[in-house]
Amino acid sequence: MADKSHSPARNSFRARACDNCRARKIKCDKAIPCSSCGALGIPCRLAGVSTNAPELRRSGSGSGQYEQKFEAIHEQLAVINQTLAQITSNQSSAPTTAGSVSVPVSSAHTTLPFEGQSSFHHETLLAKDAVLSAVSSSQNSGLTDHVSAVLSSLKNSLAQEHLSSDSPSAERVSSSSQTSQPLLPVDLVVAVVRVLKAKPPFFLVSHSWRDLLQVESLCQSIYFPLNPIPAGAVTLLYGLLYYIIRDYLHEGHPDLARFDLSSNAKVCERRFYSGLNSYELMADPTIEKVQALLIGIIKAQEEFDIQRCWTYLSLAFNMCQTIGLHRNSTTRGDPSTLAETKRHAFWLLYTIDKNISLNLGFTSHFQDHDIDTDFFAPSDHQQYRPWDLMTLVTAEFATIQGRVYDELYSIAASRATNEKRLNAIEKLSMDLIAVRDKLLAIDVSAGLYADSLHGMAACADFITYSVLTVIYRAETRPRNAMAISSRCYEAATLALHSHLKCFTYFRGRQTHKQMEYVHWILLYPSFAPFVIVFTHAITTANNADLTLLRETVKSLDLIKGLSRGSQHLYTICEAFARAAQVLVESQQTLMGLEQRQDGSLVIPTTNDGPANISLPNVSWPEDTFDSTMSQEDISTFLNDFIGANRSVMDILNSNYMNDILG
Repeated sequence: MADKSHSPARNSFRARACDNCRARKIKCDKAIPCSSCGALGIPCRLAGVSTNAPELRRSGSGSGQYEQKFEAIHEQLAVINQTLAQITSNQSSAPTTAGSVSVPVSSAHTTLPFEGQSSFHHETLLAKDAVLSAVSSSQNSGLTDHVSAVLSSLKNSLAQEHLSSDSPSAERVSSSSQTSQPLLPVDLVVAVVRVLKAKPPFFLVSHSWRDLLQVESLCQSIYFPLNPIPAGAVTLLYGLLYYIIRDYLHEGHPDLARFDLSSNAKVCERRFYSGLNSYELMADPTIEKVQALLIGIIKAQEEFDIQRCWTYLSLAFNMCQTIGLHRNSTTRGDPSTLAETKRHAFWLLYTIDKNISLNLGFTSHFQDHDIDTDFFAPSDHQQYRPWDLMTLVTAEFATIQGRVYDELYSIAASRATNEKRLNAIEKLSMDLIAVRDKLLAIDVSAGLYADSLHGMAACADFITYSVLTVIYRAETRPRNAMAISSRCYEAATLALHSHLKCFTYFRGRQTHKQMEYVHWILLYPSFAPFVIVFTHAITTANNADLTLLRETVKSLDLIKGLSRGSQHLYTICEAFARAAQVLVESQQTLMGLEQRQDGSLVIPTTNDGPANISLPNVSWPEDTFDSTMSQEDISTFLNDFIGANRSVMDILNSNYMNDILG
């Protein structure tokens, strides 16, 4: 609501209410002209004397003509401001207070729900078109008045139905708890936007955020809300500002040194979570809400909160379906910038969903058979283009990850013939290598933040061989004798060697750059290669395997304090490596598995079925197992992973593993 105490019209105070207000028995603000008459566009009169600006101008002397014109302009501006204030006050119940902003949330920005061709709504649209054609034909073909009247009635009913269903309901407008919260200081936000325009932060560039001016636009609409603010925009702004401020804090940007960036980043983080978990974000999907959820998913991944990540993905997927982001037809009429924004948000969500799906062993939300939206176009700017190309190739990589689950690990895949399964394994492994080669062919030298681009390219082999391990692991099924194929073991070994090579690239870098490696490289795959090499080591008493396991654990030890995820991974791998060391050095091997000449490991079959996998009954040193993990825990893990063919991430998030890790 505009503050009337600062209105220019208040400078011309008068003692009495105008004639119109007294006749209508309403309160008059006694401005010249008053706001009520100005809003209605009628002359404002006092005791028969007009107080409108044109008459004031005519009554002035020649010497004061320009001054009176100036005052008249101010009066007209006052009327405009008061009218705008009345409009926005009808859409927001929260009053403006010092240091806060009233955020009107308008359902006019809510996108109409998308429905496919099989929906009843779509069929009635076709019926409506047919009726319109029939009405036109009936009027031209001389049908009876009765038939024409029936068709016209049906036409009107269908038109009214679609008018009501397509018009957003005013009752759906809701207010957010964020509307009464003080915003970040204006001078900080202005400084951040100015720095952003000079050099975009790492977060926006690395995630190929299409509209780099979106932050400026959001700030203008929220700090100066002349128009209703799209639902979810405030939450989106806080999410963007959190990462932007954090990036510049890590960078130590000199233009922002006078601000307390750490405290302001925490404020953004709290308010982002508050908005993300509010009811308002879940109702009436908008592209701003989808983008806010995307940032929430990225943050959940960083915090290794896989279940929260999956929950946000589910909500974002539902919104994408409702808005129709998966279909080209829904963006065809959009301005190019908006269409690209929608495609960008969709494909980033798609990429994360396919990766998390494979790691968790769940079917993905985004199904390829129902998607026809285009990829977003890579930038022509040489500093941004390498990031865009890498993002698009990563989406192709994610498509293969989705196929790995669908064709090798889903219920339908488990019922496929061995021939079909083996053909899928060969095709997926070749496609995976082809996409890896495509990523490595990208010229990253001219890109902004080129050091991180080089780092991601250097880690391509680690991620590729990790997923390849999961592909080759599917060469066996729980009911088959073979537990780990030779190709699976080879891919797992290459994956761990690639990790050690990548780690040397990030080891001497700043802490936040090491966290990039942890969040987006190390924790990206399921880390199944470590379990495969561990199993091979304790089955064959292989010293080379033991050395590789120990080197891997040493690398994890150096970064275990960077995040909950790295600590989680280190705890598991360190316990496994200690158990492997005892068994390999004592030449005692895992019971229930045997090695064939081709290098594959098999589970012997007994009269009672497949043998049970267990650690040998040896004298374990006291420091082999600490309070976090026992011999029985490792045996249970191995039976789940090898015997039951469960995914590593699924096991690591199971109840008994959560109890182990506290």
